[in-house]
Amino acid sequence: MNINIKIALLAVMLSANLGTVGQTTADKIIFLTDFYTSFIEKVKADNTDADRIYAEDIQNSIYDKHFQKSEYAYIVKDVFASPIRNTSDLTKSINRITSNQEIIKTKITGALKNCRQKLSNDSLTIYILPANPDSRMIIEKMIGIMGLTAGSKQIILTIEPEIPGWENMLEYAVAHEFNHAFWTKVNFAKSSRWTLLDYLVFEGRGDYFAHLLYPNVIAPWTKALTENQKLDLWNKIKPNLQSEDISYQMEVMFGSRNYPVWGGYSVGYDIVLSALTNNKKLKEDNWTNLGSDKILEESKYK
Repeated sequence: MNINIKIALLAVMLSANLGTVGQTTADKIIFLTDFYTSFIEKVKADNTDADRIYAEDIQNSIYDKHFQKSEYAYIVKDVFASPIRNTSDLTKSINRITSNQEIIKTKITGALKNCRQKLSNDSLTIYILPANPDSRMIIEKMIGIMGLTAGSKQIILTIEPEIPGWENMLEYAVAHEFNHAFWTKVNFAKSSRWTLLDYLVFEGRGDYFAHLLYPNVIAPWTKALTENQKLDLWNKIKPNLQSEDISYQMEVMFGSRNYPVWGGYSVGYDIVLSALTNNKKLKEDNWTNLGSDKILEESKYK
């Protein structure tokens, strides 16, 4: 056999083997820190209208360049809505991300590989943001990482490497958002409405998937309530499971004067956990695409 043909066949076989373990060379990791550095420089030159500069150079610029066509574009733009005023600490956050850039890449690449052992979704783009110093308390509670699925092919990660435990939480967050992206790829076009129950199960599935891959990582939002508190919250929201009021849904999920912090996340995870504990034969692609009504029916929540 011609040596060139042998080499070509070997390359094909290697490519096939790499595909079976879920690796891909099509993923992109994009650090958006340059947008923030430019913003800081402009504010230094003229700090009389920092909020306008932020809106133009970060919120609108990032959205227009990367997320206009994302499935959850309207959510993404809201995420960038809060202006940053503490530019001194923002600079430090950017520097910490730059110093840890290789670790961040390695952790994300490894997590994506692990995710693809369970679910198939290639060619993802992961965007890295510095933490807003004005929201320091929030990201500390999130163990240094905040994630958002922008769509079926895009994940946004806010990272603060100064907070202990961020490396492990980064892997967990990638897995959580990967599950959301997979669901979005398969189901977004089919969805005509979005209810509180859908939201509960959506987040519960993300955390269940992440815990499967990283069982030793403690996600505080999944353990925000005691068993009695979960039952109390469930009884309170049960009559409104079909509500499509997004403001109400956000109150339940994140907390408000009327609802406990992260209560919806804790209940949502518990719904999925109890449902899938009784159905261990279901594979990840099956239960990820299982309807929220069906998951509720299989759970302990009645």
